[in-house]
Amino acid sequence: MHRFARPIARAVSTPLVPLCRVQPCRASLLGAWSTYQQHRYAGHNKWSKVKHIKGAKDAKKSKLFSKIALEITSAVRAGGTDPVINTRLASILNKAKAANMTKDSIEGAMKKAMDKNRDAMEDVLYECYGPGGIAMIIEAVTDKKSRTVKEVKEVLNRLGGSVSSVGWLFEKKGKIEFATGESGHSLEQMMDAAIDAGAEDIEEVDDLVEITCDFTELNNISKALAAQQYEVRAMEATYVPQSTMEITDPETIEAVAKCLDDMENLDDVVKIHSNAVLPEEEIDDE
Repeated sequence: MHRFARPIARAVSTPLVPLCRVQPCRASLLGAWSTYQQHRYAGHNKWSKVKHIKGAKDAKKSKLFSKIALEITSAVRAGGTDPVINTRLASILNKAKAANMTKDSIEGAMKKAMDKNRDAMEDVLYECYGPGGIAMIIEAVTDKKSRTVKEVKEVLNRLGGSVSSVGWLFEKKGKIEFATGESGHSLEQMMDAAIDAGAEDIEEVDDLVEITCDFTELNNISKALAAQQYEVRAMEATYVPQSTMEITDPETIEAVAKCLDDMENLDDVVKIHSNAVLPEEEIDDE
């Protein structure tokens, strides 16, 4: 019998104790039992939330690894398996390591790319208008374009938008992220080096320097930075909007955030470029 039940049993079985004295005791003990149960299940609920959060993070990491694997496959098929020659592959491998992708997963993606019995993977771009009239360029890597475009259209039809020409609203640029590496240089020295190499725009992101450059100079600038012993973490094409659209209406903010999130969750989609500017709190929530 539970320790809280004993006093109640004695009080009820003793006829000499007046009812007015039994009831307060019973109420007090039942209150204590209720408090105990609340603490007990509060702990259970907390653990449920922890498991839910961990599950969500694991799912997000798994999705990221799948997208990096697609990029590795595409880069290998386009330029071979040697990262010294294939600078695009070298950049994606750095990205994979930064995301703590396992060596087995990386090697698996490279073997998949070299398997001639598998369907060919293609890089595809979709230009779209989304909710509120935002413009998007969606990059995907797929072995079946009809499937991918169907999934993209389903998101647009559900949330408001269409596949339409928006490329003229963007400018194709090169983007490089690099760290100090073995150079031992300060952020200021890194920025000076980026300017000398040909950077058009520079931004400090944590302990990294992110630069935007002419797309045709992407490889040359990356090699120039690597020659100075900087660690190039990422090197890729990007689509920079010529003008941005700030979203302020609450319903439109929700629809745009949902659209971008659903697009990102499509298995074949690897990158999304948009001219939408969402409030800071909405970006933090994502």
